[in-house]
Amino acid sequence: MKRYNLSKSQRWVRPLHAYSSMLMLFIMLFFTVTGLTLNNRQWLSNPAPPIEAELQLPTNFHLLFEQQQPQQLAQPIWQWLKSHQQLPDGELSSDWSESEQLLTLDIKRPGGYTLVEILPDDQSLWYEHQYLGWMAVINDLHMGRYSGQLWSWFIDIAAVVMLVFTLTGFWLVLFHPKRRSRTLTLSGFGTLLMVGLYFWMLF
Repeated sequence: MKRYNLSKSQRWVRPLHAYSSMLMLFIMLFFTVTGLTLNNRQWLSNPAPPIEAELQLPTNFHLLFEQQQPQQLAQPIWQWLKSHQQLPDGELSSDWSESEQLLTLDIKRPGGYTLVEILPDDQSLWYEHQYLGWMAVINDLHMGRYSGQLWSWFIDIAAVVMLVFTLTGFWLVLFHPKRRSRTLTLSGFGTLLMVGLYFWMLF
């Protein structure tokens, strides 16, 4: 009966482990490589100098500033600048300084940013665009920084599938009589190593 129950459980555990491994093959490779690059930031090359430019806003924005609150124009101005200067998109935040009469746009994306300063009275705009390189891009994607809600969902789903892959693999080996002791020894050693390093760093 015990052998029957074991084989019955393996009917769904084994294919679940196999299919989850195929689904996660390149995803696990990505997160493994980016884990290395993230933990070794000294590998990052020196970025190119940021691109800076000063422009005049189109005349139609002058009327809009008189009719609307400055922060309401943050998105339209960014859309115009992005199209005019062929800049990549990102997460936009804005701030209006009443004392300086200055509208600031901060656009962040994986591996870079764009900073914009607008003086409505002068109808002038200054921006700085920085790209930090491909390694900075994949590091930010690993952490889910400035990459949008869809990528955040992808990370959550990938983590669940990785969990399924790990637990089903452990289950298959754990109930293998010839490998049970080795499995428990290695998993116990890995756990003790992680916990030991954590407390060693703390104390």
